[in-house]
Amino acid sequence: MKAQPLLSNSLPANFIDMQMKDPLHFVIIDDDSINNMVCRAAIKSATGGELAVCFNNPQEGLKYFENEYSAKPTNPILLFLDINMPEMNGWEWLEKYSSFPQSIKDKVTIYILSSSVNPTDIDQAHSNSLVKDYIVKPLTKAKVMNLLEHSDSNPMLGLKMD
Repeated sequence: MKAQPLLSNSLPANFIDMQMKDPLHFVIIDDDSINNMVCRAAIKSATGGELAVCFNNPQEGLKYFENEYSAKPTNPILLFLDINMPEMNGWEWLEKYSSFPQSIKDKVTIYILSSSVNPTDIDQAHSNSLVKDYIVKPLTKAKVMNLLEHSDSNPMLGLKMD
């Protein structure tokens, strides 16, 4: 039996066009290195090889955006942000990020990625204008595919904006 290619019918029809215009970058900010490996694997499987930049320290994630994207952000970014981290939680991270230039915020779509199913956390995420949605861990290929499949609804990332 011949092995099926990983990408066989797994990407949205416009994924290649989306990649050619402005390649989508993935960033994960989570203090759990095992979760970061799971996220990387899900993203790689869903996209056919795209890698994610991971930060175990949220401060380093902030510096990444300040250094890499403050001058001229060009590529759209899909950010998965954990909320329960010891040095700086996700809500504190979002507070600091909120002061970033609009040119950065226009390129970044933020998803809270948490193991918490606490309704307060979910409501807080949904009420934050910087957060697109709340995703319960673990991140899977199917969840990434679901995000990418809505790529024709948002001109930047193709993600549905409410």
